[in-house]
Amino acid sequence: MTRQRLILRASSALMPTLLGLTGFLLLFSSLPTWAASPPAEDLLEGRGEYEMVLIHGLGSSADVWDGLAPYLMGTFKVFRFELTGHGTTQPMEDPSITKEVERLSKFLFDNDLSYPTLVGHGLGGMIALNFALDYPADVHRLILMDAAPRQLVDNAAKVEITNQILGNYGRFVAERFLNMSPQPDITEIVLDQALRTDSASFISLLMSSFDYDVTDRLRGLSVPMLIIGSELMFPLAERNREVLNEIGFGAAPSLSFKRMGKTGHFMMLEQPVYIASVLLAFGVDAEHRFEE
Repeated sequence: MTRQRLILRASSALMPTLLGLTGFLLLFSSLPTWAASPPAEDLLEGRGEYEMVLIHGLGSSADVWDGLAPYLMGTFKVFRFELTGHGTTQPMEDPSITKEVERLSKFLFDNDLSYPTLVGHGLGGMIALNFALDYPADVHRLILMDAAPRQLVDNAAKVEITNQILGNYGRFVAERFLNMSPQPDITEIVLDQALRTDSASFISLLMSSFDYDVTDRLRGLSVPMLIIGSELMFPLAERNREVLNEIGFGAAPSLSFKRMGKTGHFMMLEQPVYIASVLLAFGVDAEHRFEE
């Protein structure tokens, strides 16, 4: 399917949502009220000694880990946390990063997870990092994939994004997800999942990220942390450390870093075996040193 046809499909499929979204964005009022529903049942895989929770990003779902999870099963008990309004998890009223952190806390309690490694991708990384800062004693390791401790767009870009969503939500989603993987088959998978995501949940979570900035709190982070960066986010290997500082990790007392060359944002779909090996190495041994 060509890029133009994908954009046209997205635009036509989601145009009916714009009338309700326009009122929200213009008046900064609440999103449409949804009946709060329990999160989708967690998926437990493996009987390993350690615990790991996988948290997908904005516009994705728990299914994004399907190709990776089996490689973790011998070492970890693997759980997947799904964001509200994504995949099979029902929408809730006014979702935000803060509320997702609260949901994650309840999820860990309900599943009797006392000391898991948290793996967060994109917005899921923001949620995982926020949880680790709030509850460091409850996190064994922290692994962030293409995630930053603050929103990376400036105020002008935020206004432009808002205008684009108002103009055509479907086109906005399509144009962004069409650029997240160099592999056409994966591009179509992630775009389809994004278009299936509840639009109100997508926008509310996106807007909540506009004010996200925990860089000042990083100095006190005691949880061992690994950053996994795609080539999309870290295009030049020789600038890895410089980019880490630019996106807000300069204040972290210590961190490990692994760059995944020749990958787009959805690294777990493009190189599931390799990503699984990185998660296994750091999840078991925080002192493991990676080649960048």
